[in-house]
Formats: sequence, structure tokens, C-alpha cells
Amino acid sequence: MPTSRPSAGKGEQPPQWTGGTLDASVAKFERGNHDLETPAVAKSRPRQSADYRMRGLELDAQNLPPTPAGRRRRDSSDRRRRRRLLAKWGVVLTVATLVAVLLRVTVVQPFSVPSTAMAPTLQAGDRVLVVKSSLLTGPVERGEIIVFRHPETISCPAGSSGAEDLVKRVIGLPGETIRSVGGSIYINGRQLHEAGWYDPRFRQVGSRQIPRTTIPPGHFFVMGDNRVNSCDSRSFGAVAGSTIVGKVVSIVSRHGHPYLHIF
Repeated sequence: MPTSRPSAGKGEQPPQWTGGTLDASVAKFERGNHDLETPAVAKSRPRQSADYRMRGLELDAQNLPPTPAGRRRRDSSDRRRRRRLLAKWGVVLTVATLVAVLLRVTVVQPFSVPSTAMAPTLQAGDRVLVVKSSLLTGPVERGEIIVFRHPETISCPAGSSGAEDLVKRVIGLPGETIRSVGGSIYINGRQLHEAGWYDPRFRQVGSRQIPRTTIPPGHFFVMGDNRVNSCDSRSFGAVAGSTIVGKVVSIVSRHGHPYLHIF
């Protein structure tokens, strides 16, 4: 008869496997399963990366300080970028300076108004830009403001600054006959209607009348907008076109501050 295994009694311990035999069996079983895996299954198994932070290591590359070599490369790149930026600004400033010089020599010329003779349109000390006469696209027209060289024969001061050039408004054109009657100006027998740039309280001529005058060819009759206090063609006659420096196109400064007004 088969012999039955005695059951563990009270206080008795069940029989145990020896540690060496059990560990060997488990290891053999795991090796067998690993050998049975196909390449596809092994490839699909996610790789487990070691968690270095469990050892107190943080390997985030963005938080790592740059190496001395990397820092030197970055500093060198920043210096090259700054040099390129400075070089570009140098070129821009050089070109702007050359353009300003060329414009002043060939196209426009700054001019400072010497007196109040053109008030209220222009005030003493205003800085204006003048397009040179050689570059004017058309003839000088009535109502335009021009700068011209100081006449040789003149019976009134040119202003407190003693400027060599004067600025006035063109009133009469070459070949026209101009005169004033009762405070109004007449051109070729017809009353002149201006745009209101003079002070209407003193009318067109103020207290100084215009005698009947025929303007010579190539000359212009000029007056200041301040009709009661202006040394103009009523004193020194019509000005020759050859003495015209240019036409005023804008005000760029007033009372020492930027001020833009385009005519």
C-alpha cells in the first residue's frame, strides 16, 4: 500500500524547498522564456531607462551649465554679431551723411530768416529749406517765397543779423505793370487778390504805397508779408532773376525746436 505523507501537526513546520534549488529553477524558467521571444516581440518591448534621479542625479541637458569650450564659442559668436551690427550702423550713418552733404551742395540749402519782414508767415530765426534755382522745374510764380542775394543798392537795413541774403514773396512778374491805390495792389490795371498771408488790418501795402512801375524782363517785384515793416521792392526796386538763390519749400525749425510746415 502506498505510504501517505504525514500532515504537519500542531507546532510543526511544513517542509521547505532549499534555497539553492528554487533559485536555480526560477532562473532557468526566465532564461527559457527569454529564448522563446521572437525578435519582433523583443523589439516591441519598451526599454526601461535607468532613473538616475533616484541616485540624486539630474541629467536634464537644458539645466546643465555650459562647458568652458561651449561658453567660449557662445561669447565669440556674440562678439561677431555685435561687430556686424556696428558695421551696418556705420555704413548707414556714412551714407546718410553723404546724402545730406550732396543735397546741401546740389539740391537744397538751409537758410535762417533774418528779420520779421515776412511775419506772420515766417518769424525771425526760422530755419527754412530752399530748393536751389538751378533745379526748379518751372519758372518762379506769383505768391512763391524766394531767397535772393542782397541788392547792391538798398536804402534800408537787411535785418538785425546783417544777412547777405533776403527772403521775400513774389508779387509782380517780368513785364507786368504794378501800382497801389488806396491800400490795394493792381497788376496791369486789375486788382490783385492775395491768399491772405499778410495782416489784413494793414491791407496790402500798409502805409507805403507802390508807384506805377513796369517790371523789367527777367526781374521780379517782391514784398514782405509784414507790409508795414518790410524792406522790399518798394525801396530797392525789382530784383534780377539771376540773383535768386532758390525757392523756400518748408520750415523745419522755429524757436529752436523742430517745426515742419511745407509750402
